[in-house]
Amino acid sequence: MGKESALYQLMDIRMNSVMNGITNSDGEYQSIIRKSDEYSGKLDGLELPREVRLLADGYVSEQNALGSRYGMLAYLLGFSDCKAVFLGKCLFTEPQQTS
Repeated sequence: MGKESALYQLMDIRMNSVMNGITNSDGEYQSIIRKSDEYSGKLDGLELPREVRLLADGYVSEQNALGSRYGMLAYLLGFSDCKAVFLGKCLFTEPQQTS
């Protein structure tokens, strides 16, 4: 599925606009942000060398990107499943085994 597809465009709109409102009002999400801020403050307090801070920042940034991408792919999968159901296509009801 190409990034120019209608599904990708819909995901982009929903993730970059509507999700902001949802995350701002979600208590669990806000709790995670507060806990993350605590860790950030503790790291700042360590006064680590610049090289170590950049390495940690790069690692955390990539982990965030990984989680974000996973969420987007899960959204696309769920939406594709809904589309298949509405079009009357059969979906697997049990996980498929890989060989």
